Amino acid sequence: MELVSLVKGETLFRTGEVPAYVYYPVGAIVSMMNDMSDGYSVETYMLSKSSTVGALNAPSFYRAYVRNSGLAYRIPVRILQREYPFCPVYMQFAMAAMRRMVMQLAQSIACGKHHSVEQQLIRWMLITLDRISTSKIAITHKELSGILGFRREAMTLSLKKLTGLGYIESRRGEIEVINRKGLETLSCDCYWIGQEKPRPLG
Repeated sequence: MELVSLVKGETLFRTGEVPAYVYYPVGAIVSMMNDMSDGYSVETYMLSKSSTVGALNAPSFYRAYVRNSGLAYRIPVRILQREYPFCPVYMQFAMAAMRRMVMQLAQSIACGKHHSVEQQLIRWMLITLDRISTSKIAITHKELSGILGFRREAMTLSLKKLTGLGYIESRRGEIEVINRKGLETLSCDCYWIGQEKPRPLG
């Protein structure tokens, strides 16, 4: 294994490619992107600490896009594949992580069908905060629109509302969450179910 620095905007591998490395982010955030034929790209999952980026000798079903710069460990797929059968504990944790990812993806689909743009935005911000060590999320309205699959105008309106409530501050290229508990009161149950966390009472 080696420690590498991942840079925002970097693509680790594309859909259909067999990754040369498996990555284990420890500070970076990598988005699983689904690139559509009409040119749009939608984030389907957010990979960070406790996540694995890459597959074992199989074509990837997503594009791995570095959304937040940071560090990650990486190991060549050929080496991991060789050692994999001799590491039952690793296999156990890998299966648990896969189960968690499938559950969160299922909850994300349900959220997208039944909840408002604002609730989906809040859910995304809370998940992001869980994966970074700061209250500031480096992202533009355009990037946010592409990640969540909504028009930029809808993102701007939702952000303005949350700013007016005093829960966030939205600046050029950055969203700062200044009242997480406020966001949590407006969040849908999908966040809590997906993160396997009990919703606070009151």
